[in-house]
Amino acid sequence: MYLGRVLGNVVSTDKYESYNDRKLLVVQKLDLYRNPSGVSTIAIDYVGAGEGDVVLVGAAPGLASTVFNIPKAPMRELVMGIVDRVDVQDQKAYGISVPE
Repeated sequence: MYLGRVLGNVVSTDKYESYNDRKLLVVQKLDLYRNPSGVSTIAIDYVGAGEGDVVLVGAAPGLASTVFNIPKAPMRELVMGIVDRVDVQDQKAYGISVPE
């Protein structure tokens, strides 16, 4: 899994049938402090994320196929959550501070 920022949508009218009715997003990988880290990728949206959202992305062979119950679909990256904050060793890395 990794953090990412949604940069935009992918629009494709002619695509593999497993992608029909699925929202595809361009996601930039991020480090814990929201700095770009690595290359951008395309992920299937499972939670209704939008442009600018910081998201949690699962990336494993077969993950998206299992979640959507579509055997042998060519899906790997899946947006699984919209991130509110990240806390690292009792310090705010991203988002809202936790009250003490």
